[in-house]
Amino acid sequence: MQKIEIPEALRSADSALRRIGQPAENVAWSYLQSVRDDEASTGAVAALKKKAGSQGDDVERLLIWYATQQALPRVASLPVERSVRDRLERDLRELHVTNVSIAAGSYHFNRAAKMATLRRFPAGPLEWELSGIPRSYFLQAAFPANLQFLAFVTFRLGGRGPCFFMHVAPAPRQRALSVPGQVLGAYYRMARSLELQPTVRALVAHAWFHDPVAVRDYPHLEVLSEPYLNQGGMIVTLGPAPPSSGVLQGSAQRRADYLAGKVQYKYGFAMWPRDAAIRWANAHPELAD
Repeated sequence: MQKIEIPEALRSADSALRRIGQPAENVAWSYLQSVRDDEASTGAVAALKKKAGSQGDDVERLLIWYATQQALPRVASLPVERSVRDRLERDLRELHVTNVSIAAGSYHFNRAAKMATLRRFPAGPLEWELSGIPRSYFLQAAFPANLQFLAFVTFRLGGRGPCFFMHVAPAPRQRALSVPGQVLGAYYRMARSLELQPTVRALVAHAWFHDPVAVRDYPHLEVLSEPYLNQGGMIVTLGPAPPSSGVLQGSAQRRADYLAGKVQYKYGFAMWPRDAAIRWANAHPELAD
């Protein structure tokens, strides 16, 4: 790896890892590539910090910085839409300087680790990862929706994966979820990226704001479900959405109603087959950057 200048704020953590024989440039990619959404997958990073005697999140930032240096030369060859590559390159250069904690095990660390190892991609207020549809979802849908769900996955998608699994981008980008043009632009970038990856079956999402009851209560959320409902996709309602689903964020009134037990939204699981998404993108060239 070509010698590069380490950011001054991370040099102490770099020295600490060298003292224990674990130079960050040698281990960053392997440590971060194993990070998933479960706490156990970040155990190796936590153990590394403990061995180095490091406090705070400097070790995490150092690992992310080194991984992004390895990722940046690969961005130009990724099979994703051009403006996604541009956004990813900008994000990679800034991941280690985020103003929120990225301690191992946190949402922000998991997101940064995936992005730094080219497993999560920004499309604006929405992002995606390559994943599949969990079998457990079929058990959460009530009859007869569970049979319709299974039939849609079997005959329209052709299987449970791989799929682009959509996520909401962190603040401040998530504020653009209330701007229809921004949301549709994100869907356009994802659809164009689907087109470049022939083995990917669909764009899917698992979110409280795809619950039809939530859309009824908050009509500005309708644009998030529009492609699935009106452009060849499907939304099926699953189990209750807990506070960790993000339902408490973005609206003080919704938070108050939820905590008071006045509302209880469910997860909606949305699926948009690749052929339908690409056909929609072809009909909307005005959404291109």
